[in-house]
Amino acid sequence: MSLDRILDPLAPRLAAALDGVRVDDVTPVVLADLPCAVLSLTDVEQALVGLGRIPRGTRTGALHLTAAVDLADPVLDLRNGETLRLLSPDRRTLTLPHGPIVRADGTSDLPFTAEDVSADDGAPFTVVAGDPTGRQVRPDPAPGTLLFGDPLAPTGRLTLGYHVGQWDTETTRVQGVLLLDVVAATPAAVATAARAAAAELDVPAQGVRTRPLAWEPVVPALPDDAGVPRARSQRLTFHLDAEVELPVLTTGGGLISRLAVAGSPSEPFDVTRGAPT
Repeated sequence: MSLDRILDPLAPRLAAALDGVRVDDVTPVVLADLPCAVLSLTDVEQALVGLGRIPRGTRTGALHLTAAVDLADPVLDLRNGETLRLLSPDRRTLTLPHGPIVRADGTSDLPFTAEDVSADDGAPFTVVAGDPTGRQVRPDPAPGTLLFGDPLAPTGRLTLGYHVGQWDTETTRVQGVLLLDVVAATPAAVATAARAAAAELDVPAQGVRTRPLAWEPVVPALPDDAGVPRARSQRLTFHLDAEVELPVLTTGGGLISRLAVAGSPSEPFDVTRGAPT
């Protein structure tokens, strides 16, 4: 599991508690970057919660997924020497890797819009409800297919975005050291933001629990060419214990093998022939 699954939800939570302070994992380099709070994780250990890799439960709603199809070789590797062709012989009908799809609100009623499904080969296709022509595409949610107006190009990369309405989950427990570096123009601004962040992290939320380990002093930061400090920073250290629920898709249609994919925000995977990398 990528550790951004912990930091990405934690950043907006802290930003809401630190009014006007940017919170992310980007170290400031100029005064325009201030004030900010920089998050990082070290000494991380992960353990799957529960027995083996049995999913923890089934969820329904709208899980956003992305996929990338190699138009020169539009197949899905099912492993064990089996593949599934995703594009019809006339290159107009594309089968999505995860079967039936839903709209962004979790319903499957037509029409779909660009917020519900997208296709892009370097330029976006227009989502329509009727018979598509040219660079238009019409989704059919029940079988999970896209019908294009013109045949897709023989080469290139087609990037897809869509939602599935049901998925399994498994929970991973993550423990480690959370570092919070608060950087601002003045010591007073640093002290105010650091205390607000500590108070927010003192309250368990969103499956994340922290325990304070260290509170370092305010020190100079961002020196100029002459070595004169132009800001101040302070580091707070916490022990972090988090449970992260991850989506697990078995996909529809019975033929497609079990795929582990990331939810929103997600990381795209390539649909290509050959052994997975």
